[in-house]
Amino acid sequence: MAFLTESEKASITAKINHAESQTRAEIVTVIAKSSDGYRYIPTLWAALIALSVPGLYYLWINLTSGGWGTLESIQQSAAWLYPVQVLVFLGLGMIFQIPQARVWMVPKSVKRQRAARHAREQFFLQKLHETEGRTGILVFVSVAEHYVEIIVDSSIADVVDNSIWNDTVNEFISHVRAGNIAKGFESTIEHCRVVAWENFPAPEGRPDELPNHLIEV
Repeated sequence: MAFLTESEKASITAKINHAESQTRAEIVTVIAKSSDGYRYIPTLWAALIALSVPGLYYLWINLTSGGWGTLESIQQSAAWLYPVQVLVFLGLGMIFQIPQARVWMVPKSVKRQRAARHAREQFFLQKLHETEGRTGILVFVSVAEHYVEIIVDSSIADVVDNSIWNDTVNEFISHVRAGNIAKGFESTIEHCRVVAWENFPAPEGRPDELPNHLIEV
């Protein structure tokens, strides 16, 4: 699934080229459909619900019969409860494999943790830590987790207050909520340009060290 059109990607590339034209900083943009497959989630939830079937059934029996029951009725229920548990497990396991359902069931804290880890992996995979002068800037978006983060290398972190990046991320998120991811990238790149030109100028320009196009992972 494409989250941006080709013209929007071209516009982002142009923005990066302009932003890097007079700075020693390197700006890399990455968008991920998801930061984790969460494959264990469907199995976990399906198993928990299936295991709860006997308990819920016997609770219902006790509530409706006043606690009275016979050995025969207990034996009969035990005979069909197991197949029901298996069917519940298999059925829910299949339903929960739907990507939207799978991500919805993951706790928010887990999603943020996975997305933050993925962002740091991309920082190193895209070689932002190898830039001359340690001036790499990563703009990372993970769509399934609704996660946006800006990670900067040590030289930038030493001179730029982190609150600037937090405000930029919040602005990006406001654009995403309005349904305009491209605008979020463009405004964020512009903020990066202002910071980079002010703190790491290169009036004569210099050769690019890293890709300027949007990277999709």
